[in-house]
Amino acid sequence: MHTIQYMLLGCRLHLVGQGVEDGDNSTITELKQFTLNLEDHVSLVGDRPHLEALVETLLPYARHIVSAQARECKSANGKVSITPWHRGHRLRLRNENGSTRNDVQLDDGELANMVRCLDAVIHDPRFQLDITAPPMQGLRERELLNRLPLRRRLAAPLGGLVLTMALMGLGFLIPVPERVRVTDSEDRQEDTTAVETIEEQVIPVEVEPETETPSP
Repeated sequence: MHTIQYMLLGCRLHLVGQGVEDGDNSTITELKQFTLNLEDHVSLVGDRPHLEALVETLLPYARHIVSAQARECKSANGKVSITPWHRGHRLRLRNENGSTRNDVQLDDGELANMVRCLDAVIHDPRFQLDITAPPMQGLRERELLNRLPLRRRLAAPLGGLVLTMALMGLGFLIPVPERVRVTDSEDRQEDTTAVETIEEQVIPVEVEPETETPSP
């Protein structure tokens, strides 16, 4: 049996399996068991399907944490799930028959150490198992909108509304010039002038006198 260990501050991952001895390095080609210890108070034990489920679940979850869009992630085989919980994260491992095996509360530091250990495993040439990180996927449109704080999302429409109200209020404050009032005498004078103008334009028509026709 060959072993590979990955040690970080507060996190230790121990892999046991069969492989090939190559000098001082041991190459694992078949994983039998892994043990993950966190701060000497949490110990997670599993086999290859559990390790694959951890890689499939924790790495995408960490990417969403970095994007400030934390949401629950589950593995396809249903063995591992992680979800935001209070101010930390709840990691749940299930055994073969589907019952709960471990329910672990993690803080940000413990989650970061687990992700670093798993990332080191899948990029280690000594670990000759086809376990790769899931492809990176962009955030959905709703998640991109939620990245902006509510204050910034409402700033543009509220600013436009305030500006419109200010312009309307300013329009009510500016005095409108009074219309010129015409008195009754001036109105009658204008009517008389108009009548005289019409009379001047009348052209008299001359009418020829009728001539008497002599009787026979």
